[in-house]
Amino acid sequence: MAKQISFTEEFHYADDLAGITIPVILRYGDKSRRVQAKVDTGGDVCLFSREEGSFLGVPVEKGIPANLSSLGGNIEAFGHEIVIQTGELIFESVVYFAKYPNLPRNILGRQGWLRKLKLAVIDYDNLLYLSEYSS
Repeated sequence: MAKQISFTEEFHYADDLAGITIPVILRYGDKSRRVQAKVDTGGDVCLFSREEGSFLGVPVEKGIPANLSSLGGNIEAFGHEIVIQTGELIFESVVYFAKYPNLPRNILGRQGWLRKLKLAVIDYDNLLYLSEYSS
């Protein structure tokens, strides 16, 4: 039996071997910044570069400490509550900022992003669909 799900947001993403990258807006206090982030359905948390946190005025090392495991090794990071906007979807989340500069990519993971959304991907057409999750 066929199932039907509706979505409010549609993103066309580049056909890139490095993954699915979409724009998001981060807000902290009165500052905001548009960044590119990789959708990582296997990532535990959302992780952004220290530079993004510093731009927003986040006191990076005063957040919740975490030692995150990645394919490249461990990443020290600190969690902070900020606002994330993806398309027209806006919500508060705890995201992490890397302790050290030059993180090669920003990550949208399960905690803080994916668990707040419904998501569908049609990779053959480079399409990503999102909608707010409500139980």
